[in-house]
Amino acid sequence: PDAAVMVDGPSCVITKADYIAGNHDLHSTLLSCDGRHRVMCTVTSTMPQPPNPEDKLSALLESAAGSGLYGVVLLTGLPFMRLIGMDYEGIASRVRSGAPVAVVPPLSLEGDWLDGYAKALDALVSALPVRRVRKRRRSAVIAGYLFDRNERDHSANISGLKRLLAAAGVDLLAVLPGGKEFKSWERAREAELVISMPYGRQAAARLAAMTGARLVETGLPVGIGGTSAWLASVRAAAGLKGPLPPVLAELERATRRELAPAQAALAHHNIVFAGDPYLYSALRGFALELCMRVPAAFIGSLSRPLSAPGPAAKLVMFAPEVAEAAEALAALGRYDRPRLGVGNSLAITGGLTGGVPAVELGFPSYAHHCLDDEPFMGYAGARSLAGRLLNALQSAGNDGL
Repeated sequence: PDAAVMVDGPSCVITKADYIAGNHDLHSTLLSCDGRHRVMCTVTSTMPQPPNPEDKLSALLESAAGSGLYGVVLLTGLPFMRLIGMDYEGIASRVRSGAPVAVVPPLSLEGDWLDGYAKALDALVSALPVRRVRKRRRSAVIAGYLFDRNERDHSANISGLKRLLAAAGVDLLAVLPGGKEFKSWERAREAELVISMPYGRQAAARLAAMTGARLVETGLPVGIGGTSAWLASVRAAAGLKGPLPPVLAELERATRRELAPAQAALAHHNIVFAGDPYLYSALRGFALELCMRVPAAFIGSLSRPLSAPGPAAKLVMFAPEVAEAAEALAALGRYDRPRLGVGNSLAITGGLTGGVPAVELGFPSYAHHCLDDEPFMGYAGARSLAGRLLNALQSAGNDGL
């Protein structure tokens, strides 16, 4: 919440902030009514360039870093600024006072939004002070969480994972990012273990190398079995032997009992997924637990290796055109035809879920907001997500069941 980004280029980045502020995130502080925005730009155009464009950028960075408003400032540029040879690393290094400045490489023509998120996290970790501190026994930090808004889906995820890890014998010191000020990230240096989530592998690896902590790469703790497997892998990496403690084993059994009525109604219905690849992998595992299938997936990213339990989906497409996706979905046989959709708001409104009742999940989410706890990770998240799937299916009418 105290980070700012300076984008070298025209003002189009300011309008991009509107996609988040008040639309995806009801509690966003990216934009401010007094003009002290956390998204800034140099308003530099392609042509003509001033004789020394670095001077203007340096002055703006010095002003932002020294304002006392921000705990850290990220610097990046639009692709054409990279083409003219702007030395962002050198410019950032010349800022001597105030908040640290970290550079996100301007590679938007070569990557996608997941690459940008991962590089931003890596830049933030690189801005942490490099000094080792005493480790706290059996402590951990999660690095690479997708904290895309300040609503109570994510805060409930984080508080729930902290409680589960405590019951597993591991003290969670921080989540990067997790809605806390940049100064609090320094607690990550005290952790014995870095839990790497897939949205920030490079940042997690950098943090482990900087602090001397052990590194464990995990998926997302979604669903009952997915949560138990995640906890078991973290315990093993923390040097804790044996099965999950009885309190967690009982919580797993209780969650299965609570989901049994929903499972009976959801069983044998198919899901079409439209969203990010990591959420897809996690959701497929949970769908299998509910005796459901995900035969079709439209992944909103560049092509990436997919790791998901069970047999491969019949239809997987990366960033397809809507018409192309609709044609492929219609070509599925009756056995594979979806009855439910799960996806982000752009995918749903754009037609990638084929018009079936849909659960809005992932980034961005314009039509579903969380003013009360609504996790989708951990055992509590399994109950919440199963309930949303059931309600969406019932919204199709009794014939949907």
